[in-house]
Amino acid sequence: MNSGNVHHVGQPIVFEGYLDDFDNGVAAVQFSLDDGVSWTDYDTSNAVAEAGLSWRFVYTPEEAGCYLLKVRAKSRSGAVSPLVSGFAFEVLP
Repeated sequence: MNSGNVHHVGQPIVFEGYLDDFDNGVAAVQFSLDDGVSWTDYDTSNAVAEAGLSWRFVYTPEEAGCYLLKVRAKSRSGAVSPLVSGFAFEVLP
């Protein structure tokens, strides 16, 4: 893992990205830190159907280890994107 992806316990980590569901509109950005077993929705009710969405997520790790944050879109129709982005990072004590 390169040094740009190494962080420390208790220090906030900022993740940012862009997603689009084209004409359907994005209802939520979903995040998972357990390899997709569970997903947490973050509301995007202010998103416009015809435009993409820039998102920002701040995570403060409580334990050291290697992590993979997965991110996907959920459309207004309730469908989840089959495309999942991943952000690998390491947390040191």
